[in-house]
Amino acid sequence: MNQPVKVGDKIKLTIDSVANSADAVGKYDNFIVFVPFAVPGDEVEVLITEVRANFSRGKILTVLKKSPFRVEPVCKVFGECGGCHRQAIDYSKQLEYKLKIVENAFKKFPGVKINKVVAAKEPYYYRNKTQFPADMKQSKIGLYALRSHFVVDVASCPLVSKEINTIYAEIRTYLVKIKYAVPTLRHVVIRSAETTGQAVVIFVLKNEDFTRIHEVSSYLRYKFPGISVLYNINPEDSNIIMGDKHFVYAGDGRMAEKIDKIEYGFSAISFFQTNTAQAKIIFKKIKEWVKGSFEKTALDLFCGVGAISLYVASEFKEVVGVEEMGQAILDAMQNAKNNGIENCEFLNGRSETMLVKLMKQGFKPSTIILDPPRKGCEQELLNLIAKCAPETVIYLSCDVMTLTRDLENLTGHGYKIEEVVPYDMFPMTYHIETLVRLSKGPALKKDLPVKKNA
Repeated sequence: MNQPVKVGDKIKLTIDSVANSADAVGKYDNFIVFVPFAVPGDEVEVLITEVRANFSRGKILTVLKKSPFRVEPVCKVFGECGGCHRQAIDYSKQLEYKLKIVENAFKKFPGVKINKVVAAKEPYYYRNKTQFPADMKQSKIGLYALRSHFVVDVASCPLVSKEINTIYAEIRTYLVKIKYAVPTLRHVVIRSAETTGQAVVIFVLKNEDFTRIHEVSSYLRYKFPGISVLYNINPEDSNIIMGDKHFVYAGDGRMAEKIDKIEYGFSAISFFQTNTAQAKIIFKKIKEWVKGSFEKTALDLFCGVGAISLYVASEFKEVVGVEEMGQAILDAMQNAKNNGIENCEFLNGRSETMLVKLMKQGFKPSTIILDPPRKGCEQELLNLIAKCAPETVIYLSCDVMTLTRDLENLTGHGYKIEEVVPYDMFPMTYHIETLVRLSKGPALKKDLPVKKNA
């Protein structure tokens, strides 16, 4: 195929749609051009930065004609920073575009109706956790540029909670004061609980030289006496932010969050949903779906600190949660005890391994709940779920493409998709959370070949 563009070309383009990525999409002589931070309906002048066999990438030089859906971004560095992608798009249109992404992904399941996207009541200041990369050589801290490890100097972020912004501002101010003279600093991770106000700061360091970071920590504790401060050591030059070794400078390094009547305690390194307000709405929907299962049992795979398990425990005779991360399981067990919930058991291990053990013991849950990481579930696990044959499978996913891949396996084993509800867990970004309920029908085919997900 002869590409009509080459790197360095300047072209005029009308933006037609958005992709399931940070990009908007236009066509030049019927050749796809991905353009980040653009808005459908924009007419733009674009500089071509990359050309592949079937598509190209470009960046906006000038907006020649604004889309009627274009709005003024709240953030001053929007378009430079890669932390969000859709601030220039009217929020109601963002929801429409996200619904379209989900609908397109579910086209492989004819007849399945997708509910409207559940909007966030607060599309700004919703994140309860953020990582800020630091570049001590260039004397700056902020967020990465899109598809890059270049640090954009950011004074504040309108997506993270106001509490996090306040803490971050003090750290940044002090780093400026000492001229960024903390050569070991790599990242600053800040978590703040929406319902309790607790906060934890983790300084990710290259090595165990704490000489200069102690100075920053002392200042931080002076400004915020109740804050926990931890050090994490990560000597590896990789995309993984945190290493395996932790040190506590001050506080206990723990967080507490409350959703309805359930109080959750968890360590600073354990996973908890990033948008507490939307998590509460999702948990309520799951509880609505399982209501009245008092004589039945549930299995919650990838259960983390027991967030969903404990929330729905009152609807079941027994709930078993499985999680590979040891600290999260310890948190889940303590959370059950603290909330006086006696019908939850938590097991540490891989979902596949633990499900085999449970099946051998005769455990047969009526409901299996899945909340896997972005890569989704291994085929081995999905085949085991089909053999376990629960009446209901509830799947919560942060990646609609891996979700629909996994649903092909489950529907191939006879499960029927009953309801699909997308949630805008991450406003101003392209990410979309999707909740699916499936019911058991007659088996249709044999297990799919077992292969590892990338």
